[in-house]
Amino acid sequence: MKRSLVFLPFILIFSSLVFGQSSRSVKFFEKGEKAVAERNFGEAKAYLEKSIAEDSTNGNSYYLLAYLNILDKDYEKARQLYRELMKCCSKDAKFMLAHLSLAEYEWSLGNYKKAIGFANSFLAFNPGRKKYREIRRANKILASSNYALENIDNVLPYSYESIGEKVNVKAQQYFPAITADGKELYFTARDERDNENIFKTSYFNAEWSSPEEVEELNTQFNEGTCSISADGTIMIFTSCESTRDRAGYGSCDLFITQKVGDKWSKPKNLGPNINSRDWESQPSLSADGRTLYFVSDRRGGQGKKDIWVSYLNEHNQWTLAENLGETINTADDDLSPYIHSNGHTLYFSSEGHLGFGGLDLFKSEKASGSWSTPQNLGYPINDHSDQVSLVVSADGSKGYFSKEHIDGNQRTSKIVSFDLPKEIIPQSLSTYLKGVVYDAITKKPIKAQLELKLLDRIETESKVLSDGETGKYLIVLNQNEEYALYISKPGYLFQSLTFDMHNAGVEGVTLDVFLQRVDQGTNITLSNIFFNSNEYVLQKKSNVELNKVKDFLVLNPSLNVEISGHTDNIGSQEYNLDLSQKRAEAVTNYLIKNGIDASRLKAVGYGEKKPIADNNTELGRKENRRIEFEIL
Repeated sequence: MKRSLVFLPFILIFSSLVFGQSSRSVKFFEKGEKAVAERNFGEAKAYLEKSIAEDSTNGNSYYLLAYLNILDKDYEKARQLYRELMKCCSKDAKFMLAHLSLAEYEWSLGNYKKAIGFANSFLAFNPGRKKYREIRRANKILASSNYALENIDNVLPYSYESIGEKVNVKAQQYFPAITADGKELYFTARDERDNENIFKTSYFNAEWSSPEEVEELNTQFNEGTCSISADGTIMIFTSCESTRDRAGYGSCDLFITQKVGDKWSKPKNLGPNINSRDWESQPSLSADGRTLYFVSDRRGGQGKKDIWVSYLNEHNQWTLAENLGETINTADDDLSPYIHSNGHTLYFSSEGHLGFGGLDLFKSEKASGSWSTPQNLGYPINDHSDQVSLVVSADGSKGYFSKEHIDGNQRTSKIVSFDLPKEIIPQSLSTYLKGVVYDAITKKPIKAQLELKLLDRIETESKVLSDGETGKYLIVLNQNEEYALYISKPGYLFQSLTFDMHNAGVEGVTLDVFLQRVDQGTNITLSNIFFNSNEYVLQKKSNVELNKVKDFLVLNPSLNVEISGHTDNIGSQEYNLDLSQKRAEAVTNYLIKNGIDASRLKAVGYGEKKPIADNNTELGRKENRRIEFEIL
């Protein structure tokens, strides 16, 4: 929180003097008042100091001199003058705003009991309706201070440390953004007289490397406050100078760039559905880069700066930004959103929600399309100063933010990390699957689409592309979900994988994928076809896979395919043969009912004749119980 005082508008009320004041003190005050009217502030200060020296009970001189020090941003001096004013004139309603200024100042230092005292003494003057803003401010200070006193003893385990002196080499480092595997971190940095630029550091051999400028994005102007997708291939950042190469709509705009290989593409303005003539900044991308949260002070919000959201639709266009609503946004500033890689835990900073003063960090969970009441992250993560730009690792173990240090007029900051207390971790944690997509024949890396679907709700959880040069991909998987993952590319047979994340850990998994071209004899296992034991009725969650097969056949109308059923070796051969045939027919019947010509489909049951794993183990038997798809 800035250690400022309530700004007192200069009103010529001082001439109504208090009876009994020293005549010399009054004359010096009048000269000071005249100098202020002539805007000779230095001269005015000298006269007012002489006035106080002549009479230490001249409240007018204290009040006007404090005002002049506020203009000079010498808040400590103004505070001292207000304290002296309280000694002589605390009951004078003319000086009621001095009480509010002292309440503000003590609140900004975390002196909550003193802040309560001054806020109450201000309200005791029963200020009129014209001072509704000041009344609101006093009540906010009271509510916050009482909340702080009630909760400050609930101390969370919390200790932060710098992520390394190799990284924190500039005067200021802030707004970090980290990939889901925790290997790359981007941030904004600057020295005192430099412009903002974007930097990157990599985690290797248990330490963060010396940062490198992202040269293809940085210019002679300011670039910063970036966000990246979980795989580190999509970045959205802020640029505040409109140029021929980066034309903007307003004071600060959001731009998008994509990384292919090791290079970032030319940034593009996100357009009028997101950017406006006002200020847009502090983006936060979802794991797959298809949902964007950001901050704007545009009209139509709940208050000052609000958090907004936009979605990338099926035409790869960003939808018109929507305000996140009154559950998240308040009449004051709501800033620095961070959407966790699980897609439904939002961390953000707010002045408006009840907290310890200044900007506090909060957490909200999204369920059934609605955000929960924000939870204050608690003390000492939050205190009387400002807390902003928190990001949380995919596995929920670490938090990263910028720790600021103010020494007089010098402001420095460095990126730090801390172990996340269990009280504030996301409701569901994430892990990741990463690897390379190859052509199965040439073994060359290829660009392919990876689509992750929730089996129980038949929804697309995320959709990403592997790198066009390296074939690398990374996709986030959330705990306590069951997924179908499809890797596809035109001209290739899609690959189907299944992941049951119930009771799963958070360690990342590396898996390379080899896609086969659409040729006769090519086959895949349909990993997301489900039957109950010894039954041939399709489970509902099989619909995701079945619809994928149907869509593939619609896109490739000349193909005929065999759907084959396979079992383990438990039971008689005759029984297994019959069961596998009925299961294959269940699949073909679904496809026929959904518009695929029966002449293109052949259902065959092989029973236990074609095992692909050892039937002597449960895992092997599970692999042998399968449905396959082969091009004829």
